[in-house]
Amino acid sequence: MNEPKISVIIPMYNAEKFIRQCLISVLSSKFKDYEVLVVDDCSTDNSVAEVEKIQSHFGGRLKLLSTEKNSGGAGIPRNVGIKNAAGKYVTFIDNDDMILPTALENFFDVAEFYNADVVYAEKHFILNDGEKLAGENLKVRFFGSLENLVEAPTLESNDLRERISHSISEQFFYLPWSKLYRRDFLLENKIDFPQMRFSEDLTFNFKCLCLAKNYVRIPHITNIRRELKNSTGKMIIDSQDGVRLWLKILLANVAILNEFMRGIDLKSEICRDVFKFCIEIHFDMIKNLFQGLEPHEVQEIFYDELQNPELNPIGKNLVAAYLYATQALNKK
Repeated sequence: MNEPKISVIIPMYNAEKFIRQCLISVLSSKFKDYEVLVVDDCSTDNSVAEVEKIQSHFGGRLKLLSTEKNSGGAGIPRNVGIKNAAGKYVTFIDNDDMILPTALENFFDVAEFYNADVVYAEKHFILNDGEKLAGENLKVRFFGSLENLVEAPTLESNDLRERISHSISEQFFYLPWSKLYRRDFLLENKIDFPQMRFSEDLTFNFKCLCLAKNYVRIPHITNIRRELKNSTGKMIIDSQDGVRLWLKILLANVAILNEFMRGIDLKSEICRDVFKFCIEIHFDMIKNLFQGLEPHEVQEIFYDELQNPELNPIGKNLVAAYLYATQALNKK
């Protein structure tokens, strides 16, 4: 088989309930010049068997790969997919989500026309947990304000300050499943996902935003996102260990951003805005997820953990500076 135009990468862990529907959505694509790489993260259920049942329908275009050990997140399986992909472009689908029949075609046509490194679909559908896949159950979601959405494929400015400003104002959605990436762009710039359980996609997509020569936003809806009540990110709710885990992830992301921004010599005021944005995103996640803990309990855990010598020192210092600065401002 000739090298495919698009490699569809699906990280999988214990997805026996949804993986078949996910794969059928790819199989229904109008664009046929693709391969699928399902990367199993050592599932303990029948996920692999479900993939094998449908594998023959892809006519050799579906590869089933696996990680050496369970990584606890989607980042490492995605990296395995990128490493083994043969396509000119790669896109990602979560194992419980789906794509529309026109998704790959829309992505590819725009990427080729603009010679794009990244194509970003600003809108997606949401399907609530337990609802059937039917038009009346799909709700359109997007980030930022309605007036900032594009009505036609739009090449983003090459002014890095402007790009980052759009990102910080939440006009850009930082999850990877709404995007198409030129694979050589990722490999040449050594852009991969850090090994962490959650939030591994924030730094990945920030690097893409900064380094892409041509970054295109499109109005097409490409993905159907399934909103699960018991998603992985919500399973540690009401847990002090969960707060500590999120703090560790926050510090790691801040440290990665610090190293990257120093490497591309961003101005200090831009760096401060990026750190503030990153920190506040993680704090908002904590507020939403850990409803069983009082605010002062969460704050106490944060301040205790900032004394932990095992945590990343760069991330720790930057987050501590933000916390103390915020505290000082609140007292005025």
